[in-house]
Amino acid sequence: MSAKIKELPKYPAVQRDLAMVVAKELAWDKVDTTVQKLKLEKLREVKLFDIFESEKLGKDKKSMAVNFTFLDEEKTLTDKEIDGWMGTIMSRLEKELQAEIRK
Repeated sequence: MSAKIKELPKYPAVQRDLAMVVAKELAWDKVDTTVQKLKLEKLREVKLFDIFESEKLGKDKKSMAVNFTFLDEEKTLTDKEIDGWMGTIMSRLEKELQAEIRK
């Protein structure tokens, strides 16, 4: 059995984190699916890394912290490109899931 060796990317992956307040009953799958439906070519991974509940957020609310990994095999990504994609992601989450993006 031989393992396939995959070449490491020549350009660095860029990670961005996003925290948002959502309805307590909202499942992570729904967030993931909403982002995946955007079909952002350079978005390589979407990971939930924290869920926080507090009365301060509101009775039926929770905060989700999500990490996004972007990678372009051909070049180094610019902040402007990534900011554009993050803007697209944020507006979709706000519109479809009524997420409140935490600044």
